[in-house]
Amino acid sequence: MKEVHDWAGWFRELGRAIRSAGEGGLIAHASQVDWGGKPELIKSGDQGIDPFSFLYSLAQKNTKHQRPTVYPSVAKCFGLKAPPDPGNDDLYTFPTPAPMAPAVFHDRTEFRPDLLWRLFRQAVENEPQIDPELFRDVLEIKFVAIVKLTHTLCLINPDYFVPADALQCLPANGGTDLKRWGHAEYVSAMDNAKRTFPECRAYEINAFVWFQYMSGSPLITAESRYFQVSTRAYEGDRWTDFKRSCAVYTDASKAGGPVGSWSEETTDGDPSRGPYPLAEPKRGDVILVRTGFKGRAIGVAHSNDYADPDGLNERSRLHVYWINKASASFAAQTDQRAFARTQPGSSTYRAFATAAAYEPTFALLGKAGPPRLVLHPLNLVLYGPPGTGKTWHTVTRAVAIVEGRSVHEVSEEEREDRAAIKRRFNEYRHTNRIEMVTFHQNTTYEDFVEGIRPVLVDDASTGAGGQPSRAAERGDVRYELSRGVFRRITERAEQDPDQRYVLVIDEINRGNIARIFGELITLIEDSKRIGREDETRVTLPGSKKEFRVPANLHVVGTMNTADRSIALLDTALRRRFVFEEMMPDASHLDISTDADGVDCRELLAAMNRRITVLLDREHQIGHTYLLGVDTLAALASTFRTQVLPLLQEYFYDDWEKIRAVLNDNGFVRKSDPPEELVSAELVDADRAVYDLLPADDGRWTAVTAYQAVYEPKTSMEDSNAAPDA
Repeated sequence: MKEVHDWAGWFRELGRAIRSAGEGGLIAHASQVDWGGKPELIKSGDQGIDPFSFLYSLAQKNTKHQRPTVYPSVAKCFGLKAPPDPGNDDLYTFPTPAPMAPAVFHDRTEFRPDLLWRLFRQAVENEPQIDPELFRDVLEIKFVAIVKLTHTLCLINPDYFVPADALQCLPANGGTDLKRWGHAEYVSAMDNAKRTFPECRAYEINAFVWFQYMSGSPLITAESRYFQVSTRAYEGDRWTDFKRSCAVYTDASKAGGPVGSWSEETTDGDPSRGPYPLAEPKRGDVILVRTGFKGRAIGVAHSNDYADPDGLNERSRLHVYWINKASASFAAQTDQRAFARTQPGSSTYRAFATAAAYEPTFALLGKAGPPRLVLHPLNLVLYGPPGTGKTWHTVTRAVAIVEGRSVHEVSEEEREDRAAIKRRFNEYRHTNRIEMVTFHQNTTYEDFVEGIRPVLVDDASTGAGGQPSRAAERGDVRYELSRGVFRRITERAEQDPDQRYVLVIDEINRGNIARIFGELITLIEDSKRIGREDETRVTLPGSKKEFRVPANLHVVGTMNTADRSIALLDTALRRRFVFEEMMPDASHLDISTDADGVDCRELLAAMNRRITVLLDREHQIGHTYLLGVDTLAALASTFRTQVLPLLQEYFYDDWEKIRAVLNDNGFVRKSDPPEELVSAELVDADRAVYDLLPADDGRWTAVTAYQAVYEPKTSMEDSNAAPDA
């Protein structure tokens, strides 16, 4: 079985090969790779191909369907050995960008390959010396942030660099705000990590942190047990092999029992079963490795060949993630069995736990022991232009929060079965763990929190003592204090602190935040939640009840930037929410590259480039408008009924700009005003009149009309031609 870290050596060699190839060589090789399509990396031409964009694009090819083609092609182009089994996800515990994240380190308008190559050449060295000012300058490039930058540094030099989001999860770094990280904060966090994981490589640190804190399925749990293994079980000191291969192994048959046999206490008097419990350790158990009275390492089991008695042979291994590879001599006597379960009170456990070399590891194990939920922001706003999947993504996000899992993990499931994710979302709504509300201009505090509202009653309504109620005597209306959606879900979450609750606020920027939240806007801050250091309570003005917000309630909002710029958003909201941008993804896999001859990805990218210049980036056209559009008829319908009306709204019927967005492809017709109006001097003769092609015009389904949008050399005569046969 190949080991879990084999990817690191392959990427390390790739980084060195890129350095040897230089700028011209990388451009040539990147263009020769079989990408299975045309990635964003290639679309910008030679100037867009730099080491960071190349490696980040490569990491994004992270599915079983793409990697088996792309990685061997890269190996062939650069003259490298074959990559670890590209179809085995277990072998690639490296940072993988989200599918919708921009893979390149530019936005087709700002190219800084000089900065990126300088940083790459510093990072690829065995002992990197990163220039802090260069690090800062790269961070300031559009579409680059600390997580994306350090993800790629990890791919360039996996021996040295740990991704920032992994570092943030470690207790030593205290959950610091990644948005404030620069070079100094990143270096400090890496130093903390390397003190916590003595003598471990960066890729080993990242792998453990990923599974423990970020995957949603932690390795160390309350059920994890401790085992100790001694290299005295076989000839020679095999620690060097242990250390290199991330595996613990022994041939127990040489010690009087078959491979994989159990301890003496479980043999039931059958000596053939032998003295060693090699089959017992399971995923997440802690393995203490020693040679006599000398500690060698501490690892966490991730798989165990010995657990399968039918598949045992001399190459069987107990595979581990090393979390400490320091050596330490023990003053205390240790258990002498070659492999045994170790209790916290045993001499081996005490020897390891009290050794100075292992103190940081046992501190980490103590904090990592109970299952830890994936951390999600308590207050989050997904923002971007219309059609970028914000409302769609709230389903995934809400399910991930409720289940305590990572968004990435749920997204991977969603690719296979979106309907199953949606069913779980609806189930959580039915059980009131997820609530949804849409803000609009008339939403009020009374709607959201509590207020006096009229209630229809029938004539049979009675009051105290069985007498007709005053409301019934008047007719059919009475008034009562009604709880709004925010108060309802907050009270449920407070009564059920062991579960997570989610309030989804669609179009959060359409409402008047001060009017809707009132004094409660302060209570949703992380530090003001129940049990936090600055817990705050208020008395509701209507019910006079004390009100506070629990720490297990998440608020997820969506914001359409075309409706209202984020720059104009209520300051109170900006300060209390984490903002996650969702921009159009022209390379989305569900956008057709051949809709009866039209490349819809190129089409969308071309229009958005022009909209960004003519208007701004917040008014681009979202990729969801073109999802599943794979015929000319469907494309024509989408353009006539959705894209063109959206452009009219964006540009306030400035038809010249709309024509510019479409590269004057013929869909918008320009004509002179009626002669009689000019003669009567009611309009100027040079006034232009615009209208769209009639719905039955054949040019709506002409391939060349759409190609003209993204192929400037296409003549207008072609775009005005009759539809293709």
